[in-house]
Amino acid sequence: MVTCREFEQELQEALSHIYDPDYQPSESLCALAGCDLREGALGIQSVIVRAIQDLEPALDTPLSARTKRIYDLLHNRFVLKLTQEETAERLHMSVASAWRAQREAIHTLARLLWERGCEHRQSTDTHTRESGSQQPGQTAPDAQAPNWHSQAARELESLQVSAPGAVTNVAEAINGVLELEDALVSGRDICIEVGYVQPDLVAAVHPSALRQILITAVRRLIQYASPGQITIFGGLEDGKAKITMVVPIAAENEPVESDLIRDVLTPEDVSVQTHLDGDHIFMWVELPSVGKVTVLAVDDNPDMADFYRRSTEGTSYYIMHTTRAQDVFDIVETAAPDIIVLDVMLPDTDGWKLLMRLYENPATRSIPVIVCSVVREEELAISLGAALYLPKPVRPREFIQALDQALSQAPGRASKDQDNNVATC
Repeated sequence: MVTCREFEQELQEALSHIYDPDYQPSESLCALAGCDLREGALGIQSVIVRAIQDLEPALDTPLSARTKRIYDLLHNRFVLKLTQEETAERLHMSVASAWRAQREAIHTLARLLWERGCEHRQSTDTHTRESGSQQPGQTAPDAQAPNWHSQAARELESLQVSAPGAVTNVAEAINGVLELEDALVSGRDICIEVGYVQPDLVAAVHPSALRQILITAVRRLIQYASPGQITIFGGLEDGKAKITMVVPIAAENEPVESDLIRDVLTPEDVSVQTHLDGDHIFMWVELPSVGKVTVLAVDDNPDMADFYRRSTEGTSYYIMHTTRAQDVFDIVETAAPDIIVLDVMLPDTDGWKLLMRLYENPATRSIPVIVCSVVREEELAISLGAALYLPKPVRPREFIQALDQALSQAPGRASKDQDNNVATC
């Protein structure tokens, strides 16, 4: 059976050929989209266009609303067939931001078509059972009996699709479980403790999904725990965010390992494993991590650094700051920033000379530099090697858009980001 991720990939392929008469959609795509394979390209094109039209919000919807942005992007890109650049210009956003918004829009469209396909299959299956499988004198099985496992799985899928790109601070998710400690342990002689959790550890999973995964895991572990404590750790291992739970058990209460994770539902890219080691259970939850994008702000005004940090809260950008231009190359060597934000009005060094040195130095030439200054010299900044120029004062949204654009221009980063950010439904 086609997974939600595979369906979205096939949908992306169809979108890129939406007006190509020679395009041949796959049988699985047609089945899920509810069109006849014999209709070929025309059938799937009609379904997609109708689905996009169904996403059109009410006329009084604010221009800044998420539903409005999703519809406008899909309509401009795949109904009007505008280029990425034309769409970005029409929607008043950077090309990088339009690309990110397009991913979100395709996720939303995929969710709509996927849910319609699931509803169609369920309706067909129910009709088949009710009409064809019941024998005289027999009671038909209850087709509407709730299957909590599949329902919960669909809820997890919906969470991921509703907020593509959602990330979770692992420490905050663990603390959310601690807040429920009294309810989880139910008066037993067990406590939940947090060991070491790596600072700024971020997982590419919806906060509600991760919190529920941890709650379910802890409840299962408590069933087998002897008096003592459950200790939770978190860190980055082999490129993944890994949460480890250690629980003491009594010999007479040793569980079957498969029973421990039976009810722990996870999205496709999250895995749960267990191991019995003597009188302890070890449970690991592995999640895709979100790599931090390090931004070095070179500015003699600490307030600007605070502004940059506030502007990037909740994003993958991590702000470092120095007021001394002479320290930049040492910081680059030790911290390897992905982007440099440079104010050219510096007390210890001429910022223009620093920009020239950064561009001329082979070790720093590949780092995109954003000149952010009150000095209105955009052409000079670009000619001396800057990737972008931002005039002060700058608004948070403009700053984020500039970071997005600079990151997309960094050698090797654009394709890497695309690979790392293929989300699942």
